[in-house]
Amino acid sequence: MVAEHGTLVRVKVLISNSLVHLELLENKEGNLFLASSIQPEGIVYYGTTPALFCKFWEGRMSLQTLFNETPSHFVEIVTETKTALYNRNDIEIVLVLGEKTFGDLADPDSIEVW
Repeated sequence: MVAEHGTLVRVKVLISNSLVHLELLENKEGNLFLASSIQPEGIVYYGTTPALFCKFWEGRMSLQTLFNETPSHFVEIVTETKTALYNRNDIEIVLVLGEKTFGDLADPDSIEVW
């Protein structure tokens, strides 16, 4: 499962504020992907599974752990100046506020179940 943002369709923006952006996407086969803010600046696109996503959604897993357990061997990183695919085992990717769970990141008044 390779995350290439140009082929993904937005399902839901989960969190978008001045600190972090987290978006749920899918490809034409129905596989789930996430887009997360990374340090220093940019967005990483990576695959996930319903089971992993639910653990994160329920607060049983941090965002960084969710990323670290991705089934994607390759991730796409998009910055203002560059878009590239990377083997995630070749580089260290640190997500913005990655140590937080969904409940820590989301405004409780803005959480809606869809």
